[in-house]
Amino acid sequence: MLMDIISNAVLPGALALIMLGMGLSLTPADFLRFRGRLAPVLGGLGSLLLLLPLAALVIALLFKLPPPLAIGLVLVGACPGGTFSNLLTHYSRGDLALSVTLTAIASVCVIFTMPLVVEFALEFFLGEQRDISLPALDTMGRIFLLTICPVAVGMLAKHYWPDFAAKWADSVKNIAGILIVAVFLSIIYAERESFAAAFSSVAPPVIVLNFTSVALGALVGMLTTPSSAERRAIILEHTIKQEGLGIFIAISLLSIPEMVLPLMLNSLVGITVGTAIVMVTRLRSKDSQTENE
Repeated sequence: MLMDIISNAVLPGALALIMLGMGLSLTPADFLRFRGRLAPVLGGLGSLLLLLPLAALVIALLFKLPPPLAIGLVLVGACPGGTFSNLLTHYSRGDLALSVTLTAIASVCVIFTMPLVVEFALEFFLGEQRDISLPALDTMGRIFLLTICPVAVGMLAKHYWPDFAAKWADSVKNIAGILIVAVFLSIIYAERESFAAAFSSVAPPVIVLNFTSVALGALVGMLTTPSSAERRAIILEHTIKQEGLGIFIAISLLSIPEMVLPLMLNSLVGITVGTAIVMVTRLRSKDSQTENE
């Protein structure tokens, strides 16, 4: 009963609120800035949408994870960058415009990439044993309704009622964050025995994937832009994920709670690593200013 309420109401509502909050902070220009910086935007998107899911697949194989956990890890890799990356980019004095652009465009592209990646993972890890599927068109439609539609509503509100959008954007995000945390805690409680048994085996690959994400972001940044601010934006976009979307697919569409553990662990690891990157960056910046003085 509890899981039915979570999967059918609370989780979709929280995801829609997150995207509404994103929309309240976006303008059409955020989707068009890539015209002046094609290399970092296309490089970042290619890495986020293609290389990271592939890296997750390889890591799942190397650690010999059971199918549900392996598919969950691939889900982590397939999730787009999260809006929290924009805040961390701001704190790290990174290129905020690039961060917002990558988040916005990746959130649109994932409608098409996520169902294909997950369907491939299901076939790869379950093969003949699989008794579930993720119909591409139906999944794209559901993701569209829960992501693009709220973003569009938020952007329209920002355009026609800018004062309202400015006043409520943070509140909507905070409410969504509270709901997501409530979902996390509810799932942990409902699946506490299976999560406890799987924690030790899934924590190492999640950590490896997170550091691989940082390394990929650094490599893409190095290859596509000479700007250190743009590189920081790309790295943090690789570090912070929209795990809520992956959890929605695992719980609401596939009904496999075991897949959620890698996503929830990655959320904690990603925030920790992202915060550490910001602290190191600010310390280096402070040291540089002291030396110049």
